[in-house]
Amino acid sequence: MRVRFSTDDVRPRDREEFWLDFVSKHVISVTPGERPDPATIRASLEAQTAGRFTLFDLRTSHRINGRTAADVSRDNLDKFNLRRVSREQVYRVSPRPGRTEEIRLSPGDFCITSVGWPNQSLTTDGVAFSALLIPREVLSPLLAGGRLTSPIPVRAGSPLGSLVGAAFDAAAAQVPLLSPELGDAVLQNLCGLVALACGASEEGRLSAQESLRSARLEAAKQYINQHLAEPGLTPASTAAALGLSLRNLHLLFEPTGMTFAQYVMGRRLLQCRSALASPTGINRSVADIAFGWGFNSLATFYRAFQHHFGMPPAAVRTLEGFGQAD
Repeated sequence: MRVRFSTDDVRPRDREEFWLDFVSKHVISVTPGERPDPATIRASLEAQTAGRFTLFDLRTSHRINGRTAADVSRDNLDKFNLRRVSREQVYRVSPRPGRTEEIRLSPGDFCITSVGWPNQSLTTDGVAFSALLIPREVLSPLLAGGRLTSPIPVRAGSPLGSLVGAAFDAAAAQVPLLSPELGDAVLQNLCGLVALACGASEEGRLSAQESLRSARLEAAKQYINQHLAEPGLTPASTAAALGLSLRNLHLLFEPTGMTFAQYVMGRRLLQCRSALASPTGINRSVADIAFGWGFNSLATFYRAFQHHFGMPPAAVRTLEGFGQAD
């Protein structure tokens, strides 16, 4: 189930109340730490339930927002929270009465906590983060000791943070397109990386091995897609950028049934076909489009396009009603 809510179309005096009710109903209870002018309040929530998990994106113009002890008591949820912040913030978490830990988070950083811990986010321009709620029965067996005792920050620029980010982005993109059962499986896989960040049990280390492979493959695909138009995109340059050996990069692609080169070629061909079929590309020649997406040989492009799509590039424009072009 996927739900969305925004205060944009709500009367100013009702915005905060309606938004808090919606967040409480579909995710967890939160309490602002300030009461700004109702007319200035802007807030939204997008949430996706997939089996035992909930993915959500929360944004609010409140500069102080969090969960009080009353919120925790009201919800009575036994879940972990993997959150990634979109803006710089100070995150205060109380893992037990009388103890509060303060963590400074930068955009892209993750923090792993329990939803049973009161917390507060402090920002200068509004709280914004994406998060995954993980049932305790899923993550606890993967953790050394079976529990968290403190919040765990995972920095965006760290090797593990990059992998968690790649896996999180992939899950956020895939889960809405999958059945609840398959979405649950994708998010279960992500938990291996979460356990690795927290200190994994033996079971967690085994789970993390597959999670690491999947996350590294996703990171490789993201890097390829970001540099697809560059003729110099090679296995060596990609492996170096990701901190992998060339052999390990090729091993990542083996279970997919295609090589690194085949994946790059397929992505480039799809981009070229999209450009050829687009009204915005009608004035571009086939050669310009091919070279623009990283091909360095027109003959190679024509052969690959014919083999992949069963038609020459110009035929795409004919099918779309744009006529012949070369």
